[in-house]
Amino acid sequence: MIRIFQQDETAVRKVRDIESFSDTERTLWVDLQNPSREETKSVEEKFDVNFQTQQEQAEIESSSRYIEEDDFLIANSNFLIPDKEHMYVTVPVSFMLKDDTLFTYRNADLRSFADTVKKIKSRRSVFNDGAQILITIFESRIDHDADLIEMVSQEIKAINRKLDLDAALDREMLLKINDYQELTMSIRENVVDKQRVISAMIRSDGWFTNDEQQRLRTLIKDINSLIDHTNFIFERLEFLQNTFLGLIDLDQNRIVKIFTVVSLVFLPPTLLASIWGMNFASMPELSWQLGYPLALASIVLSSLVTLWIFRRKNWL
Repeated sequence: MIRIFQQDETAVRKVRDIESFSDTERTLWVDLQNPSREETKSVEEKFDVNFQTQQEQAEIESSSRYIEEDDFLIANSNFLIPDKEHMYVTVPVSFMLKDDTLFTYRNADLRSFADTVKKIKSRRSVFNDGAQILITIFESRIDHDADLIEMVSQEIKAINRKLDLDAALDREMLLKINDYQELTMSIRENVVDKQRVISAMIRSDGWFTNDEQQRLRTLIKDINSLIDHTNFIFERLEFLQNTFLGLIDLDQNRIVKIFTVVSLVFLPPTLLASIWGMNFASMPELSWQLGYPLALASIVLSSLVTLWIFRRKNWL
């Protein structure tokens, strides 16, 4: 799908038919979402640009994340999207600025792009070049990352409230903690990636006005705040995981303690029964008329004495 946003005298209009499109001078934004090879080639021919391959867009080297030449600027960044199997996954997005026109190439439906389109429709006079749209997309993405961090923080609080000695400590809870650790690391990686790209944009030569540079500096401050928050969340998750494992150890120790006490309570009766069960001919107890009830009473009394000692020592 291709969407083209063009500046008219009073508004910004959207064009979808690339074949009939000819006036490229007033174009603000060309957005390619899951484009076919023919659509990509058509945009490259009409606007005299060359898009990077998907492998080049996913490169992690600094030289590949941000490229600045005399007539164009390329910035590659990763965006998080929801996924049924892994909660969230990372998708690469490529941005290109050329002649005040922004070109975006992506293979996923991203909420930050949809929000930017809404802002263009509601505040048409604000957007005069592609650089403003580029900054708006990053601002929207950082806001979504902040919302995602707040969601993780709320989930951590909910898990923390469930953790106590009487809670049912199951495998699912530990896996949930691990999932949020993975999500927090993914958020931090994506935020740091944007920090690198935006820092390079601030140092760019002549691509952004003073007002746009100020917006980029504000974005860097927001990103630094998010990085600090993700570090704090990760520490909380580690503490929560350690607490969970500690409670499991306490629960296991309590079970072992119960088995130990039961074994020790029945140890004296077992000893007495073993002695009287030897059946030697010279054992006088065997001929006692009250030997059997006295033996039973001794066995019960030895158990009660053992329990009383445990109670007195506060071992129970």
